[in-house]
Amino acid sequence: MSGTRTPVAGTAAVAAATEPFRTRLTEDAGDFTLALLALAKANAANPGSFNAPTPQDAVALHALAHWRRDAQHALRRVKAVAAGAQGRSLAEKWLKALLSGLDLQRQALSLIDPALAADAGGKARKLIAEAHRFEVRLDRELA
Repeated sequence: MSGTRTPVAGTAAVAAATEPFRTRLTEDAGDFTLALLALAKANAANPGSFNAPTPQDAVALHALAHWRRDAQHALRRVKAVAAGAQGRSLAEKWLKALLSGLDLQRQALSLIDPALAADAGGKARKLIAEAHRFEVRLDRELA
């Protein structure tokens, strides 16, 4: 025996590393979406106070931090898998794109200038969409 991992064993390791986080990341995304809807409703009711600190901002930032924390934990678990494991590289790309998107989303929520916030939010949306595409590819690779 050479001691190297077979692709199936590597695939299983990547699946085992990511599986505990799949449901949590989906729930985190939903929680953040609901928080953003509440924030948008509050901003619509008070249009002159764009990005003025509100309770809804705090809830959205908390939900975003929770989502980011779970993605960071998942990335750490993936990085603990053998470097040559099938799916590891794709899982890292998925989670790194997600983390970058979440960081830009936090920036968008923190900027005072509406145009800069919209730009950061648009970039965040694109990165999160890219992360989703990586996740779909990973699902196919792990199947």
